[in-house]
Amino acid sequence: RIQILFEGKSIIHYVMDNFLKTVNELQDVFTTVGASPGIMKLPQIVVVGSQSTGKSSVLESIVKQNFLPRGSGIVTRRPLIIQIIQDVTAETPTASFLHSPDVQYTDFDEVAKEIIRNTDKVCGTSKAISHEPITVKVVSRDLPSLTLVDLPGITKNPVGDQPEDIEKQTTDLVLKYIENPHSIILAVSPGNIDIANSEAIKLAKQVDPTGDRTLAVVTKVDLMEKTKENLDVLQGKTLPMKLGIVGVINRNQNQIDKMIAVEESLELEKRYLRNAFGGISDEHGTPYLTQRLCSILMKHVRDCLPELTNRINEEKVHQQAILDTLGPEVTDHTMTLIKLIHAYCNAFSDNMSGNSTTGNSIAGGMRLREVFLKEIEEKLDSICLPQDISRTIETEVRRTSGTRPALFTPNRAFDNLARDIVLRFKAPVKRSIKRCVESIVDIIAAVGKDIFVRFPTLKREAHKQAMALLMSKQVEAEDFIDSYLKLEEAYINTNHRLFTISRLKIEEDNRDTDGKELSFESRNIKVIEGLLNLYIDIIRNQLMDVVPKAIMFYVIREFSDILHNHLLLNLATDGKPEELLVEDELIESKRKKAQQMVVALQQADVIASMF
Repeated sequence: RIQILFEGKSIIHYVMDNFLKTVNELQDVFTTVGASPGIMKLPQIVVVGSQSTGKSSVLESIVKQNFLPRGSGIVTRRPLIIQIIQDVTAETPTASFLHSPDVQYTDFDEVAKEIIRNTDKVCGTSKAISHEPITVKVVSRDLPSLTLVDLPGITKNPVGDQPEDIEKQTTDLVLKYIENPHSIILAVSPGNIDIANSEAIKLAKQVDPTGDRTLAVVTKVDLMEKTKENLDVLQGKTLPMKLGIVGVINRNQNQIDKMIAVEESLELEKRYLRNAFGGISDEHGTPYLTQRLCSILMKHVRDCLPELTNRINEEKVHQQAILDTLGPEVTDHTMTLIKLIHAYCNAFSDNMSGNSTTGNSIAGGMRLREVFLKEIEEKLDSICLPQDISRTIETEVRRTSGTRPALFTPNRAFDNLARDIVLRFKAPVKRSIKRCVESIVDIIAAVGKDIFVRFPTLKREAHKQAMALLMSKQVEAEDFIDSYLKLEEAYINTNHRLFTISRLKIEEDNRDTDGKELSFESRNIKVIEGLLNLYIDIIRNQLMDVVPKAIMFYVIREFSDILHNHLLLNLATDGKPEELLVEDELIESKRKKAQQMVVALQQADVIASMF
């Protein structure tokens, strides 16, 4: 059949390489934003094995470079994402890290040193492990495009300063990656132990009991005795694996010490397998493992593509919604500030009118109505005559009568006592106004938090200006109430319609609670007390009407009418918009990360549609 080539590759391989490149970009973005590796369930090959099983040697043989740290105990203490990128134009293999993408390495010994440095930076110099991954990109013309994730070896017993639960920590980290149904599990087991007891195989079976995505690798094949039992292991008869079992030979310590090149060790591996296992040698060795991983990954990507495409689209919508919420970057500071002030004032007005519930469980207007009904009514209702009012009345009657006893109900005594009662309303009314203002302050803060979420300096300054204006309106409302109460104090209106209607009935009652007729003085005291109670009710009812109106006019209406111009005058002057619209660093970071995600997801969507 005719095979169409593009840039030296078949079309399907070219598209697959581009798709894997996009998957790598998605992985980079997720790593940068600190997202969980399972958020998109990206297809990748996860390398699993116990300590000293030869995982590092397998990976170095695939990459054909000595680039991984070596030593005793846990050497890999963070997930290492190895992105192999085939570039036919690359003259020499290079490596770079996601945390320092501008630094290109051609000396792979330096790559190992940088892995150690960055691991120590995050984990410290102890043997502690971290879930935060390191991403290294390897570009070569001779390597196929693959993504491999090397994980810390499963550790049974803590050594030195390792935590007591090191086995649980390493196991949990491995499970976190291999639980992804789109991951391929590369279960590495040494050939000098019974494969049935392999920790890697046991963990793989927990998440992949049918073995649909597990490829077993047996290392140190040269240490296996050439028996039928071991031949059965390599042929998959002892432990059948759907994706197969591949045997490889690790470089021994002597070869590493002599700095024998990886290419030379691969040639030694090929020669040994041919001599030792004859007919099955073509299905073992590192080159076959690399080829097998490529074909498995390609098929796996095709199989999981429909679900992955849906997740890409869902995540794209989610990230776009985040961008919409965060808003665009500011270019015209003055116009942006004017729009934000306008939105802020409108949001406050809408909240007060009941058209919005921004930042509150109920609308601001409803909250104020509750204050009117509860705070004002309760505080005004609390004003009543003191228990010893009879003695006070008697004293005042005698004081105002002078040298002669009163012949009629003494008006001067009533007026003086009524004035004192009027003044008693002043403090409760002011407390009511203060309580209403406190409710408005809560609404202002909530609206500012919502509208100015991106700009902490603007939020702070706008709140400061709004509060200054509100406090001035509170003073005006209190001054009005002071003036009103002075009017009430200046003229005790005994001609008030309600007062004249009830007065006659009070004055005609000249008997005590037992029905006995009262003396003239006792009658006067009783009448004045009744008239004072009547006058208190009249003043209370008038204040119940006047106080909410004063609050609505000064604290709400005038405040709302002036707020817009007040903020423009104090905030939108020369030089201030740029200072006020400095974005919260967290918002700026979130937008940048969401933009990176959207771009990567769009690329993934386009490439996925080619399949």
